[in-house]
Amino acid sequence: MSPTFPVAPAGDREDWAQLVGGIVEVRLNGSLVRVGKVSQASADSTILWIEADAVEPRALFAKSSGYRVRPHYGMF
Repeated sequence: MSPTFPVAPAGDREDWAQLVGGIVEVRLNGSLVRVGKVSQASADSTILWIEADAVEPRALFAKSSGYRVRPHYGMF
């Protein structure tokens, strides 16, 4: 059984640069890819880095690759 994560009521955010320090959901084609803390984002909000967490390495996500990001409001 896979864990479930609540859907954030705010929906997808375009201003990734404003999410630094927050917990977000990263999605691709509507599917959850990762939940994590944003460590950095480009000033133009085209890319962001999610911090390493336990067994997950630090990861880079780009809007141009189709990734969408939304604030995560569930337990983490």
